[in-house]
Parts: sequence; C-alpha cells; structure tokens
Amino acid sequence: MTIPDIASLIRDILIAGAAATTAIVAVIGLKSWSSELKGKADFEIARNLIRSTYKLRDEISSSRSAFIQASEFPNNYYSVGSKATDKETADAWAHMYANRWKPVWEALQEFDANSLEAEALWGKTIKEKTNDLRSCVRDLRIAMDATISDKASGGEDFKSNREFGVKMRRATAAQGGDKTNELSNSVSSSIEEIEKQIIPHLRRS
Repeated sequence: MTIPDIASLIRDILIAGAAATTAIVAVIGLKSWSSELKGKADFEIARNLIRSTYKLRDEISSSRSAFIQASEFPNNYYSVGSKATDKETADAWAHMYANRWKPVWEALQEFDANSLEAEALWGKTIKEKTNDLRSCVRDLRIAMDATISDKASGGEDFKSNREFGVKMRRATAAQGGDKTNELSNSVSSSIEEIEKQIIPHLRRS
C-alpha cells in the first residue's frame, strides 16, 4: 500500500470516527433534551394540579361554613319572617346554596382539566386519587340538595330518617376542629393521597 493510499485510509477512518462521534453526541443530546422536556412537563402538571387541588379544598371549606349570614338569603326572605311557606324557605336555602356552590363548581372544572393532564402523563393511579376528591364534591352537592328538600317538606324528610338528617347537616355545615366529621375527613384524606403522588414530581424538578 502506497503512502497516498495509507493517507486516504487514515482520512476515511477519521471522517467515519468524526461522524460516529457526532451521532453519539446527537443521541445523548436528544435524550438529555427529551428528559428535560419531560421533567418540565412533570413539574408544570404537578404544580397546576396541586394548585387546583388546594383551590378546590378551600372552596369546599367555604361552602360548608356553619355560619350563614342574613345577606346570603334573598332580600325579601326575612321580611316574610315566620310566615314563610315551606316552599319560600326551600327557595331561600336553594338561593344560598347556589351562591356557595358556584365557586366550588368553578374550582372543580379547573381541577378536572388538570386531573386529565396528570392522568395522561402518569396513568390511572393519579386518576383514582383525584376521583376520590371528586366524590367528596358529589357528596357535598347531594347533602345540599337533601337539605333543600328537607326544607321544602317542612323538616319531615330528616325527621323520618334522623341518622340521614344528621349526616346531611354535618356534610353541609362543618364545625372547625371537628375530627369526627365524615366529609371533612374524606376531603383531607383525598388531598393527602393526591399530595403523595404530586410532591415527588415537584421535588425532582
């Protein structure tokens, strides 16, 4: 083999080596970029979901305040006084609950949107956790509707089933510091489970 042939061979080897090195660097760079993007996606979805979870928690809590201000009822309700019919009383409570429910519903819509993104990225485990909190919201709505129905019946609904009545009242009107409130405990437990799923994604970012 002549010197020019050797030089050509060395050149070809160097070019091939450079191409291989470039390809390796490109693959490593692509993997790093992909990992960085996934990390950012994890962080953003985790942050959005935890924010909407806490917002929903706070709105649930506000809607369950045991203290009801007179201004929460229609303006003409108290002018009727004790002469209010069962229907008028039920309508007044429906008005109050409708206003309390609206922020809960809006927070739930935001929570649902972020839950879907989290499910797409992390799978069914997070879906199970978010569904638990969503069930708490459903139970609150059921309790509100049951209370309105009881008012419409003149209190007969809850009288006929006192245990159910107590459960509905405790669901709609939580007392601060009550460790035995079933709905309050369910909300807290659901949020703790969501936190366990989300916080690791926040810490890794």
